[in-house]
Amino acid sequence: MMPAMGEPPLGCASSAVDLWADGILLDPYPTYAELRALGPVVWLERHGVAALPRFDQVQAVLSDWRRFSSARGVGMDDGLNACLGENTICSDPPAHDQYRKPLMDQLWSDALTPDVTEVRATAERFAERVARSGTGDGPGGFDAVAELCRPYSLTVVADLLGLPDEGRDAYPELAERAFNLFGPAGERAADGFLAAADIVNRALGADADALAPGRRGARLWEIGMPGLIVTYTWPGIDTTVNALASAVLLFARHPDQWADLRADRSLIPSAFNEVLRLHSPVHYFTRHVTEDVELAGVTLSAGKKVLVMYGSANRDEQRFKDPDTFDIRRPGPSHVAFGRGVHLCVGMHLAKLEAHSLLDALADRVERFELAGEPRWTVNSTLHGLGSLPVRVVPAR
Repeated sequence: MMPAMGEPPLGCASSAVDLWADGILLDPYPTYAELRALGPVVWLERHGVAALPRFDQVQAVLSDWRRFSSARGVGMDDGLNACLGENTICSDPPAHDQYRKPLMDQLWSDALTPDVTEVRATAERFAERVARSGTGDGPGGFDAVAELCRPYSLTVVADLLGLPDEGRDAYPELAERAFNLFGPAGERAADGFLAAADIVNRALGADADALAPGRRGARLWEIGMPGLIVTYTWPGIDTTVNALASAVLLFARHPDQWADLRADRSLIPSAFNEVLRLHSPVHYFTRHVTEDVELAGVTLSAGKKVLVMYGSANRDEQRFKDPDTFDIRRPGPSHVAFGRGVHLCVGMHLAKLEAHSLLDALADRVERFELAGEPRWTVNSTLHGLGSLPVRVVPAR
């Protein structure tokens, strides 16, 4: 028998589904559709949380930090939330502003302008490598996660920070593991906390002199906020890896749309938006209700926790026509993969720069992607991403 997990709000639909079961984490979309069909607010009986599977409610909660707070943490387990403490994503204004402003100074669109040439050169280097060696004469092809998306994103972020070469390769795996701490209590969450602690210790225990002078990591040390390096080395890497790998998968499955993008590069921004909508890298965070509030006809009492379901909201039938269809020409409205409001992803412009640069460089050199085996999705309590993606490429003539 499951333990009592609190009383559901009056009039709220209820579900016994376990969103963190391995099978659902690997393929969550049918379950998301079932929850959306139940209603705008669905009580998850196993976890004692009000889930928000539809777009309008997700957008409303993300836009209202006063009544839906991040200050007590954004994970499912209150104990781990308390251990994690206050940080960029687990805070509300005015404390949140102190963490966000130094990052905005480094990561907003204008601040990245001097780095565009460098990022594009990195993208071209990786794309050239794929075009030359990714044809894969055997049945296995090459792994687009391990050999393209992960090392590319790691290189961009680590170079911008000015990290030394030694130790860089540990970050993608640590970041993926660390995201598990936001799920329900258990072995995955405990391991995620250990990985997050490792990432934090690497930032705070680093030798500042080992960071390249003038780069972003050194500047964060200079202003006395080396802990903000974690924003780059944790959410700044793995979420982008997931988005890039999903893009390769989708274009391998939709070669006609890859041909369209190659012919018209102005489609790149909308294509990347569509990738993020269809396969949102982050699927869940929580918020705490600070006062009694009515949401879609359901009264949520102060102290309740709500589950903000980005991955489900971005496939809401009431918001998007044919939501499970990949369409790089899809008109608005926009997705919520980057969030909304005060917690709008601070690394959004860097993620776009990385993705747009890589897609453009690949479009110059790759005529077609072909699947060379079954894609493997990872089991992660917060992220949805590919663990491996065997592909071959047909080089451009």
